[in-house]
Amino acid sequence: MLETFIQQWLIMSDYDYTVDDRFVQKARAYGVDFSEQYVAIVVEGNRNHLPNQRLAFDLDHLRRVYIFPLTGVHEFLATLPEHALAGVSRPHFDLTKSIKEAVFALALTSPVIEEMKIVFYEDVVDLAQVVEAGVAYPQVEQFLKDRVDEEVQVTLWLYGTLGHSMSELSDTLHVHRRTVQYRLDKIAQLTDLNPRVPAEILPLLVSYMRLKTAVIVPALTAQLQRLTTDLQARDVATS
Repeated sequence: MLETFIQQWLIMSDYDYTVDDRFVQKARAYGVDFSEQYVAIVVEGNRNHLPNQRLAFDLDHLRRVYIFPLTGVHEFLATLPEHALAGVSRPHFDLTKSIKEAVFALALTSPVIEEMKIVFYEDVVDLAQVVEAGVAYPQVEQFLKDRVDEEVQVTLWLYGTLGHSMSELSDTLHVHRRTVQYRLDKIAQLTDLNPRVPAEILPLLVSYMRLKTAVIVPALTAQLQRLTTDLQARDVATS
């Protein structure tokens, strides 16, 4: 019943349906207040080990969506199992928008870097909006994909987004400071773009984000759409 309620909530969000009094009463029974904004958290991991929450549903066999009001997000994240990954949206009245942001953030996580196991959309929103506006650097993307390995790409991303010093970044990556410098130099050699130059790191970061989100975001967004479409079809068939 609860999962059906969330799916109906998504349909109303997708199609901008009017919320009638009966549905408002049902929402209150589940602790949902439509006058509040909600945060979505999409968690990837072994579903048998993921926390149980009242407002949650399975997006697919690897990922579960949790819905929270403005409070309780950080407390929940602290309960996630060690190997779980999570993308966290900004708060919205539009539930579908929240989930899509969380999916986008999840695509940028990494299981091998502690600071990248949980990604908040708020922290990457400026670059995300550039990507979502269609800005692309195809040649840079191809260079990163073909010539730059994952370790070096992650170093680039953390260098460009965390604002750490070389020493802090080396601690984060558990490598020597000279290794960080070597990796940044390698990117400059392979792409002809110097990540230490602000004007030149932007194409690199945008290209990295596009590579990370190119497959998983459309796939999970389509799965979310299927959930609401399937439910809508069942409602029509039984009405």
